[in-house]
This record gives sequence, structure tokens and C-alpha cells, in this order.
Amino acid sequence: MSPQPPQDPGPLKGVVLAGGPGSRLGGGKPWRTVAGRRLIDLAGGALERAGLEVLVVTVDVAACADLPWEIIADRWPGQGPLAALVTAFLDSDAGGMVLLAVDLPLVRPALLGRLAQAHGHCQALAIQGPRGWPEPLLAYYSRGCLPAAQRLLAAGEGRPRMLLGAVQARFLEPSEVAQLDPEGYSFLNVNFPEDLQRANQVAQAGGLFDTP
Repeated sequence: MSPQPPQDPGPLKGVVLAGGPGSRLGGGKPWRTVAGRRLIDLAGGALERAGLEVLVVTVDVAACADLPWEIIADRWPGQGPLAALVTAFLDSDAGGMVLLAVDLPLVRPALLGRLAQAHGHCQALAIQGPRGWPEPLLAYYSRGCLPAAQRLLAAGEGRPRMLLGAVQARFLEPSEVAQLDPEGYSFLNVNFPEDLQRANQVAQAGGLFDTP
């Protein structure tokens, strides 16, 4: 009996989650700027530099009209990132996605590219951040995660980190993460005004957006 050819996992997409209200930042998070560039543009640009086709999930499609990427309206506005992940799978042909929160403006494309390599090889690939916590909004998910994500969402769960515990997730070795992002800039999360100030200081210190 001849071996079966490997199954096509379907297209891989880079998905920007841009739906949060950003109330702790004073609102309008995707449109805040770091080194003169909007967070939404930085996120999509980083995914493109990693060789990914970009998809944006948002609660405000009209506000994203000037973006050059496919835009999808969040089916469950205000229900959290897990709902946006489910939306992305339901309303696109993605067989897998590298998920990126819009508030990680200094993410290294090399790290995104490494996550993309998981496509067709595992259900999910995530990173343990500098504090030892999983980073569910900087991770790869296959379409095989969708049933578990839908079950969690139906049970009222909105946190993607719970999905990592419900599927066969793998994690990058800290040593590999350190090679791809020695300074840990990818994990600088912009939630408060002081975070935005810090991101601007780091970015302006020297050519971050000109290197992998």
C-alpha cells in the first residue's frame, strides 16, 4: 500500500488582533504611534517582513479602510482575543495563523518567521515570555485548534492562554527565543502611556525597524 501524500494544511496567514478598546492607554490603541509609525502599521509590517500574508481582525472595519490588508470584523466585539481568533478562522481560508497583538510594536520579524515554521507540523507553537508566562498573542495556531477554541468561547472563556492548555501546544526553547530577540523587545507590551513612552525610547535609540 503506497503511503498517503502529506495533507495540505491550507494557507498560512499573519493575523493582527486590533480589536481591543485600549482604555488603559486612553483609547484608539491601533492608531497610537511609536517612532512616528502607527501600531497597526508596525504589526502588519512585521508580519509582512516575516513573509506572511496579513489579515486584520477589528471591531471597526471603517477605521481600517486605509490599510493594504484584508480586514475582518470581529464577530463577537468586546468578548476578548479568543473570539477574534475564532473569527479569523471562521471568516478566512487560513489553515494556520501567526497571531500578533497590535500592542507589541517592537516584535522581531525573525521571531514571527520562526513561529511560521510550525505550519503543518503542530497544533500550536507559543513562547514563554521573559517572566515565564505563555505569550498567547504572539504564537502560531493551526485550524485544528478551532474546535477547542469554539468550545472555550461557548463556555464564556475569552483568554487565548486557555486554548494553549486545551490543545497540543509546543513552546520554543528560551535559548532559541534569545537568539532571535536577544534584547526581548518583542515582549514590550503597550498597555499604558508609560509603556508607549518606553517603546518610543527604545525604538528611537537606534534603527529597530531597519533590522530583522
